[in-house]
Amino acid sequence: GYYSPPNKRICVPGYHWTSTLLSALGESVSVCQMSWWTTRGKYKEYGRNIIFRMLEKLQKQVGKGILHVLDRGYANEWTIEWFTNFEQDFLVRWKKNHLLIHSTKGKKQTHLLARSFKARSKKIALDSQRKILKSISIAWAQVQHPSFEDINLSLVIVRDTKNYQSPLYLLTSLPVESAKEAWEICHSYMHRWNIEQAFRFAKTELAIESPRLWFFENTLKLLAIVTLIYDFLMKLIRNWPSIIKIIIKQYAHRTGNRCQNALTPIYRLRTAIQNMLWCYFAMQNSG
Repeated sequence: GYYSPPNKRICVPGYHWTSTLLSALGESVSVCQMSWWTTRGKYKEYGRNIIFRMLEKLQKQVGKGILHVLDRGYANEWTIEWFTNFEQDFLVRWKKNHLLIHSTKGKKQTHLLARSFKARSKKIALDSQRKILKSISIAWAQVQHPSFEDINLSLVIVRDTKNYQSPLYLLTSLPVESAKEAWEICHSYMHRWNIEQAFRFAKTELAIESPRLWFFENTLKLLAIVTLIYDFLMKLIRNWPSIIKIIIKQYAHRTGNRCQNALTPIYRLRTAIQNMLWCYFAMQNSG
């Protein structure tokens, strides 16, 4: 199955964007939906309305089979309500002080409830963000939310066995009945880091947080062009990885251990394409 990372909202002075990126485990990112809106003037919109329409569109065009991976900012009641109404599966990093209900443990805060469940499986995993190997354990249980006691949810608890970091509490609508399914939920959330890198690239390299236009209509035209470029770069990485390596090595070569090991393919690809175009136009003008 494919995994749809969070409907991301990034703020610009007066402007916002809501985006859904689509990715599978071990695969590159692709743009699924992207919507631009403002909180000012006659085109004023509210973020929740945009997300509501995006979920409605996803239900009509894609249907089921997508897991929406959301960060802690979406750990609330309306997330469960909306995704249930639109028949969409979700995975959200739950906050430790939110209440959950267990059939035998009763109603407790998440971190207090999680103490009752011992680890059922352990694994050595690579922390790609910190580039270290970590020993982690996992546990799971079936729970309900106090506002939706008729909806069965699964709570997956991911712990650092050496207690260097706080546990992760992952709440999902998918049933978790085995260690294999629990690890799939864990890796699905960890895969979200690739999505965060893609969002960071859009904010910094493509400068979508810094439009310098007066009228909203002109801003939409500019950002639509940026969206096409964004999707074009993602498709290059996804469909032609071998050619991309050659282009990056030829036009954006880097030396040194830090540059060789840094995970910055999108940044270097944009630089490589820019350098390649400059070389092409220089050859055309000289000829």
